[in-house]
Amino acid sequence: MTTVLRTAEIERTLATLFPADVAVAVEPIVPGREASLWPGEASHIAGSVPARVAEFAAGRAAARRALEMLGQPPAAIATDRDRAPIWPPGIGGSIAHNKTLAVAVLRMGAPLGVDIEEDTALESELWPVICTPEDLATLPEVDRGRHVRHVFAAKEAAYKAQFPITASLFGFGTLAIRLNGDKFTARFCHPVAGLHTGHEMHGRIGLAQGLVLTGVAL
Repeated sequence: MTTVLRTAEIERTLATLFPADVAVAVEPIVPGREASLWPGEASHIAGSVPARVAEFAAGRAAARRALEMLGQPPAAIATDRDRAPIWPPGIGGSIAHNKTLAVAVLRMGAPLGVDIEEDTALESELWPVICTPEDLATLPEVDRGRHVRHVFAAKEAAYKAQFPITASLFGFGTLAIRLNGDKFTARFCHPVAGLHTGHEMHGRIGLAQGLVLTGVAL
């Protein structure tokens, strides 16, 4: 399958994870895209290895395309001290990438979170790092490592969605994930910056081209 067709299928799957007002864009990560960075962006990636520069540039390209889908002018997307994108006023968004693709989701309004991962099993020694005992207790025995990967992707998307609200950094144990088909619930295991223990966020999971995609819209 060509890169164009593969990207289009992933974009279609990504769009199903979010409300209709969310713009989604997928860009391939290729060497040499640093020339596409805008003033104010390149300084945030200065000195990084070429692979990191390529994924950063692809993420910004995807985000600018999503901005245009919203009818907004393209803009430089700088990075704050916690490495989170700084969106234009009134925009909520999120960027994620794996080794070959960068994805961006944006809308006018509340925060979003997105993640993209290879849909493969994670090694068993990583399970207790990523999953709370509650997480593991809800996962099936069959193909458990792959479901742990889905939990990881769900936590990544949920973390990104909450960050603009709490500005809080935390580890995997802060959120418990309950997978339910193509949906998931992320529950706070303890209070975080005004969000109480038991506070829930809801998200969706999609599979396409050997990838698992997760999205949270607050």
